[in-house]
Amino acid sequence: MKKFLSVLAASLLLVLSMASAAGAQDETVVGTVTSDPATVPAAGEYTVTATGAGFVPESLLLLGSCVSPADTLTAGVSTPEEIGAAAGEISPLEHCDIANALQVTTDADGGFTQEVTATIGDNFFLTAGTLPGAGDPQAGAVWVPIVDAAAAGQLAVTGVESGELAGAGIALVVAGAGALHLARRRQD
Repeated sequence: MKKFLSVLAASLLLVLSMASAAGAQDETVVGTVTSDPATVPAAGEYTVTATGAGFVPESLLLLGSCVSPADTLTAGVSTPEEIGAAAGEISPLEHCDIANALQVTTDADGGFTQEVTATIGDNFFLTAGTLPGAGDPQAGAVWVPIVDAAAAGQLAVTGVESGELAGAGIALVVAGAGALHLARRRQD
């Protein structure tokens, strides 16, 4: 859930930053973008499936990769505010690979699904939208973090070892039973 909220916050702030240049024209349509897989195990070239929703139906979007110039984000550590701030530092013309962006046309519901091959590294965002002045202002993005495969399989430590507590509990029960036995024996 925390990861989802982080990605949502980053997407919203990236959308707002992309919309600032076009905000004087029309209100920006904020779509959502998801990536499958949502994380990668190491920096490198990957093919991911980008899925978009909530865009203007049957419209042309650019789907590409952006790298935030912000301090390096860390999955599971970076707060939603930090992710959002990193997204907010992205300038589409400066920090996005527009030359290799794919053109996608949304369906009648304003959605799309497209495979994308990109070099994913620190602060990588998969983005979809229109450039300022290119039709209805639209934007959406998702942060694709690098998560070490070994760390991804570990669960958070949320409790304590209970063996010692169980042993102490059994000892107290035995002591209580012994005390009860002695008390009844004295009454006889």
